[in-house]
Amino acid sequence: MKRKICTFGAVCALLLTACGKTGNAVLTTADTSLKGSQPSAGKIQVETMESQVITVTSREAVQVIPDKAELIYAVTTQNEDAARCQSENSEKLNQLVETLKSLGVEEASIQTSGFDLNPRYDWERNGVIVGYEAVTQVTVSDVDLDRTGEIIARSVESGVNQIQSVSFLSSQYDEKYQEALALAVARAQDKAQALADASGCTLGQAVRITEYTADESYRYEAVNTARAVAKKEAATMDMAAVMPGEIEVEARISVEYAIQ
Repeated sequence: MKRKICTFGAVCALLLTACGKTGNAVLTTADTSLKGSQPSAGKIQVETMESQVITVTSREAVQVIPDKAELIYAVTTQNEDAARCQSENSEKLNQLVETLKSLGVEEASIQTSGFDLNPRYDWERNGVIVGYEAVTQVTVSDVDLDRTGEIIARSVESGVNQIQSVSFLSSQYDEKYQEALALAVARAQDKAQALADASGCTLGQAVRITEYTADESYRYEAVNTARAVAKKEAATMDMAAVMPGEIEVEARISVEYAIQ
């Protein structure tokens, strides 16, 4: 009695990826997994690899001295009557605005950025309402840095009882950011060259550069006080109390370089 013998070809794969070889290809056997199909030993499918690259990331930062400031104030008033509380708050706010104008601050740089009127409760008396509190937030932008101390002091005298933040910025930010980008690209080139040398490859040109957008908060160096400022402190609030330091302007990128 004769026996039928079926022989199936072994599955094999070959990957060519060595540096210095162009047109690298992936060699695989034909698919023989389909049911009912007759295997074909030795049949090979060629897939061409599109590119070979080295990818590196880079971060660089430069320092810049700020020349502008942004101030965020709060005017707070309390009264047993809600209407009178709001009225007193408005009076203090108007006084602040007039003071800022007299100091040369443009009206367009003064913005009412928030307002709240809330009841005050006495929890020792079962939460009975004992009065009201009004809080108006005022943002003053484009303040010349050399006048920041004077403006803060005069603002406190005119009715401001909270300084929520002092932020410093630079009119040269965009120029410094471009400088940081150039440094980041140069740093990426050095890193890619080191990787190529270590792996025996030849480094080609950059084929893709990705810039990671910096958070807008990087534009400022904010100092949050989050405390009330008494009028008696206004006399000592001069430029010596305002220390802007330097702003760090950061650039982050990713670069892909061709290799051979």
